[in-house]
Amino acid sequence: MMSFKRHLMAMGSAVALMTGAAPAFAYNNTAYISQPGNYNNATQDQQGHDNSASVTQSGDNGTSHQTQAAYSSFNTETGTQSGSGANYLSQTQSGNGNTASVTQDNPGYSSSNVAVQTQDGSYNSATISQSGGSNRAYQTQSGDDDVVAGYNNKASATQTGYGNFSNQSQLGHDLTATVTQVGSYNTATQTQEFSFNTASISQYGSENVAAQVQAPNNSDVSGNTAIIDQSGFGNRAYQTQSGAYESGINSGNYALIQQGVGGYNSGNLATQYQAGYSNTAKIFQNGGNNNTATQTQTSHNDMAVISQGGNGNVATQTQH
Repeated sequence: MMSFKRHLMAMGSAVALMTGAAPAFAYNNTAYISQPGNYNNATQDQQGHDNSASVTQSGDNGTSHQTQAAYSSFNTETGTQSGSGANYLSQTQSGNGNTASVTQDNPGYSSSNVAVQTQDGSYNSATISQSGGSNRAYQTQSGDDDVVAGYNNKASATQTGYGNFSNQSQLGHDLTATVTQVGSYNTATQTQEFSFNTASISQYGSENVAAQVQAPNNSDVSGNTAIIDQSGFGNRAYQTQSGAYESGINSGNYALIQQGVGGYNSGNLATQYQAGYSNTAKIFQNGGNNNTATQTQTSHNDMAVISQGGNGNVATQTQH
């Protein structure tokens, strides 16, 4: 691990010399802010490696901004907000091997909290945990200024309650995006570009919406996996795996939608679209009535599977 860290730090120093900049790196610093009460504002800004920033706000209408940038690696940002809601917390990290985590608790369901995480680089981890209703979680991960695509980044969001929204956007290879929502009327969206990425959404409740897009805007894509699990009724699931078929890439993708986990499955909708070749699309609607499943694949050597149990269901598959 130490040799890996030295290697990444050396890379950052080399980039700084090449660009004519000579930043003074700070190491092993710790910053902590604790604010009880309402309408508080906290700001933390760190540069360098192996730094730690922590904010705790207990109350309503709090605002917190944490930034670790300028060739920063192996840093940690932690933000915790509790109260009746209307809190806002943003975390920004630039570099490799960084970790960011947000915890927001809104037991009264009165006002929504907002959490925003942005990471540039590789081998980074972002985690958001929110409880209550109408909360918003936004996570973005990409490469640094010199490399558009990041590697081995992970984003995770967990929300409990009603009317929550989670959005994850990742750019790179070998990425992992995970959303878990417990409750009803929740929405989760995930977008990943490039290859060998995994996106998963699990929703437990009714009237939820899950949408996954891998390699939008005709970018190359290969070996991606998209999975949606939903329990309850009236849920909707959408998956799209597309890319530059003309380039001969965009193959070996896997898409799976499972609805009716736990035995509740009526009035659900599942839609999958795949472009390219040698892809696999599966939809399982376990029991229940009046479900709809649609699959479209636009090349050769593809496999499409739909399994439905119950009455009044509709299944459509198109391969061309």
